[in-house]
Amino acid sequence: MNLTASAVFHITDGYEESFSKIENGQKLTTGKFFIFYEGELSGESVVMELKNYLNDKKATVYGLERFTGEVAGKNGSFVLEHSGSFENGVITSTRKVVAGSGTNELAGIRGEAVFKSGESKEFHLTLNYSFIE
Repeated sequence: MNLTASAVFHITDGYEESFSKIENGQKLTTGKFFIFYEGELSGESVVMELKNYLNDKKATVYGLERFTGEVAGKNGSFVLEHSGSFENGVITSTRKVVAGSGTNELAGIRGEAVFKSGESKEFHLTLNYSFIE
């Protein structure tokens, strides 16, 4: 059965720093962010991201996020794999649940969310998910 869980989230803390500068403004960065979720998806997570900036306004984004909390009343944790892009201040990414990463009542979870950020401090996300029977 396919289910959905919606949430509002915001970044509570984090950083991004360059680990390799390339000519013409290109650079590689790593970042670590802490996130708080409220809604049908509620809890906290930590994200590690890698970005490949082509210039100050455009980058590809990859990351791993460990979510711990509740999904529609079920407790546990799981890992989301991020893949996306950053362009003119907006991040667009697909976040897929890593197979086998669910714990406790979230064991067997699978799914994904497509996310698009804006200039806001609060973001909206809907996770489309199911459980392996």
